[in-house]
Amino acid sequence: MWIHYGPQKLALVLMIILVLTGRLAAQQTQTVRGTVVDQQSKKGIAAVSIHITGTYLSAITDSSGSFSINKVPVGRIGIQASHIGYEPAQLNNMVVESGKETYITLELLEKLVVTQDEIVVTGRRESMAGQQMATVSATGFNAEDTRRFAGSRNDVARMASNFAGVNSVNDGRNDIIIRGNSPQGLLWRLEGVDIPNPNHFGSLGATGGPVGMLNNNVIGQSVFYTGAFPAQFGNATAGVFDLSLRKGNSNRHEFTGQVGFNGLELGAEGPFSKNSKASYLIYYRYSIPGLLKSLGVNVGTGAAVPTYQDISFKVDLPTKKAGQFSLFGIGGNSKIDFKGELKDTSNFYNDPYSNLYNSTKMGVAGLKHTYFFNNTTSYTFTLAATGTNVTTRQDSLDADRLPHKNYRQNGNEWRYMASLVLNKKISARDRFTIGLILDQLHYSYTDSLRDADHGFIPVLEEKDHTELLRGYAQWQHRFSNRLTLNTGVYGQYLALNKKGVAEGRAGLRYAFTPGGTATLAYGTHHQMQTLMTYFHETPVNGSFVQTNRNLGFTQSNHIVAGWEQVLKANWKYKLEAYTQLLNNIPVQTRPTDWSAVNLGAGYETGLEDSLVNKGKGYNYGAELTVEKPFAGGYYFLSTVSVFNSKYKGSNGGQHNTAFNGNYVVNALGGKEWQLKGIHTIAVDMKLTAAGGKRYTPINEAASKQANRVIYYEDRSFELRTKAYFRMDIKLTYRMNSKGYMQEFFIDFQNVTNHKNVFNQWYDSRSASIRTQNQLGFWPNFNYRIQF
Repeated sequence: MWIHYGPQKLALVLMIILVLTGRLAAQQTQTVRGTVVDQQSKKGIAAVSIHITGTYLSAITDSSGSFSINKVPVGRIGIQASHIGYEPAQLNNMVVESGKETYITLELLEKLVVTQDEIVVTGRRESMAGQQMATVSATGFNAEDTRRFAGSRNDVARMASNFAGVNSVNDGRNDIIIRGNSPQGLLWRLEGVDIPNPNHFGSLGATGGPVGMLNNNVIGQSVFYTGAFPAQFGNATAGVFDLSLRKGNSNRHEFTGQVGFNGLELGAEGPFSKNSKASYLIYYRYSIPGLLKSLGVNVGTGAAVPTYQDISFKVDLPTKKAGQFSLFGIGGNSKIDFKGELKDTSNFYNDPYSNLYNSTKMGVAGLKHTYFFNNTTSYTFTLAATGTNVTTRQDSLDADRLPHKNYRQNGNEWRYMASLVLNKKISARDRFTIGLILDQLHYSYTDSLRDADHGFIPVLEEKDHTELLRGYAQWQHRFSNRLTLNTGVYGQYLALNKKGVAEGRAGLRYAFTPGGTATLAYGTHHQMQTLMTYFHETPVNGSFVQTNRNLGFTQSNHIVAGWEQVLKANWKYKLEAYTQLLNNIPVQTRPTDWSAVNLGAGYETGLEDSLVNKGKGYNYGAELTVEKPFAGGYYFLSTVSVFNSKYKGSNGGQHNTAFNGNYVVNALGGKEWQLKGIHTIAVDMKLTAAGGKRYTPINEAASKQANRVIYYEDRSFELRTKAYFRMDIKLTYRMNSKGYMQEFFIDFQNVTNHKNVFNQWYDSRSASIRTQNQLGFWPNFNYRIQF
């Protein structure tokens, strides 16, 4: 879904920005607040010394680990934390803005008793992987990271496409393809709750969409995993998005307004009363393509106008004796109608020979309680409900020509979840966590295809519920300052067909030098099939039989080895090599090239029946990340990923997977300039080069004879489109005035107007093969104000 601005409107926007840049205010200050907690127990630490680098500003944490520092100059700052019993920590280049207080959470690692042969690390900052019992392939991020990179559109998923191992060459969707795996292998988790596809215009069983529903203004410190993830995560084979929502300001009321590609947004947060630390946070967003269309701006979908809205909220209620309560949730809906136009073959959301009507809904709500029995032992109990609905209707403009393009589909999935997690810090060396999760899965599906003689005939009608039981235990042991072990077990049981599995996870981190660390991790991971898959029916002797009902879990075995090296001047690099073996992939009982390993990158749900767990596949590759975190006014990030992804269908032949692009190269950088110490001008750039999209060649002669597309099935995903290339440039201006902050940016995407191929399809009307290209050059404008 894209927006094209004319040159006159761009000139007007630029003039407004230039006028506003003349308004320079006096030196502004802000309050910096936060909490310091023990990394292993998560309990607040008292008497920690907090210091703003390069100033005399400092504070000491209270009994709950909280601190507050007033009159901190706006701009970028460094924060140091030190305590006699803990390793020191430092955060660099934190953004302080005049319109909003800065809140941070620091996790300190308790010191070990050091022997003569151990490494003493001064000013050490634990990686996000270490904090989460992960050994490899874990990247931490926050709300600022989702805004920083050019081309990310304030979208969490599109931001992650810049990380090593991630391949996303579809401009119209934010699917996350990790190391050649299907996007369906990705787990989305929010505040400890597994959630359905968090995107507008998504589909059941998918994990991506054109517009993200997760509002980046509410994202807290989160982690993205790309392989061999720890035992607390399961029912996934590729990767994990472990997201948290930040707390609202418990000190004062703050407000945010924003308008841009993602819509018109309004946000508010603050305390419930002056005498309480309870806080609220709520953001609402509504799409603006309809408004833009009325102004003559092409929103990229022809006559179709997408409408969507969403809301995100969190309420935190701390108590003195009963612990911490949190109420959280997100929800949204979307709708779009595409009217086919026989002469228009450029819209790849729908073919030109049919009308498509689509609407979606998604929601998550949860209540979490965290309680500390003492300084080392705590539990978290969560009750949550999630739900999603997708309604689709497609009508052919020529029913005789394309009868299979007339269908009705309505799918509902919702779950009720109860989760109990116990965390125990045994000593500075040992931490132990166990968890138990019970899901009650409800579903209701109706699916029908039009028959020329009998009208719409149901092909799927199912309404019932089942249960999914999961449990895990994980242990972290620090043998020394050099060596750390992360290990655990995970298991799950699906009551629908009485299938159960148990898994093991293990990882080692060894510091050869203060700046160089070797890592090695192994994990077995299983994932149930998309829920609708189990109920597809096969006609047998005049009746229908659910031939997929007894499908087991897809299995994935990860092995990842890596080396991390910190260099001079804040530079660092990380090299990881991996192999992944896939087993028990659903394939068809008759010999074909079809495999569930290729599902997930489109809107199809997969209507195949008669499936068995006999498919296999493998992925292997290497990744290099070179990074200079923001310092000295600039940052740099480059990732290089080379990989190979293959599978076998029931025909026994080996094929490329649909996601085997073979390579991805990203290069990102940005530079900031300060104006009178309070305003900021920034330029960010991104270059992406990747292998083209895989496709199966069309048998043109057979297609002409059949008057429909016929593929060379024995050549499944043999060919690849030309290489994908894109350059994005982002210009940002941030103004700090007394009591409020304003930010403008223009993100020029695909500035070279490179013609990246979307797909090839057979046009039976013209009896020819057509090629559809992806997004050309377009600028994305965004304005944000905080006060």
